[in-house]
Amino acid sequence: MSKLNAEERKARDNERFAQRVDERRVKGEDVVAYALANKKAFKFLTKSEKHSLKERQAALLDEAKLKTQQELKTKEQQELEKIEAAFTDQ
Repeated sequence: MSKLNAEERKARDNERFAQRVDERRVKGEDVVAYALANKKAFKFLTKSEKHSLKERQAALLDEAKLKTQQELKTKEQQELEKIEAAFTDQ
């Protein structure tokens, strides 16, 4: 087996990803979820699938921000409770 140069490797990998995306599409699986998990699959999505991917990414980002904010509020509340407990114990 001959060694492939970088360009040939890239072409082979692109072909594999295109094939995997097509297989998932034929099976009725969620190709957008696959692209979320594997960034290289993005360029093999259709225009509507790319739009859906961007919407999901935005939703995931908003969800992560919300979770972070809630964790900060919880930590702040715990700190306030500790401080209040220290003052009431004295």
